[in-house]
Amino acid sequence: MSPCPGLTGANWAAIYENAVTFLDRWADEAVRLGWTTLDCFGVHPEAGTIRPDYCGAVIMGAEAVSAITETRMRFVNTTYYRDTPGRPTGGVPLWQFGR
Repeated sequence: MSPCPGLTGANWAAIYENAVTFLDRWADEAVRLGWTTLDCFGVHPEAGTIRPDYCGAVIMGAEAVSAITETRMRFVNTTYYRDTPGRPTGGVPLWQFGR
C-alpha cells in the first residue's frame, strides 16, 4: 500500500527497496556527513511526493545510491544536491505522512 500521493505501484516498490538498501549500506556515512532524516526521506506534509521540491534524496532517486558526500547523493544516472538554493522547509518523513 502506498504511504502517500505520488507513490504507487512499481515506483513505491523501487523506492522502498532503495531505502532499505540505503539504510543498510549508507546510513552511518550519511549521519557522519550531516544528512538529516528529511534530507533523505522527506515529503510534503499534505501533497506527498507530488511536490518534489520537498522530497528527500532517497525518495526522489529511482535508483540505488552509489555515492554520498556532504552536499550530494549520487545515483546511477542522477545526482541529488542537498544544498539547492530556495528549497522549502517544513516537510515530514515519509512514514509520518498523514499523521
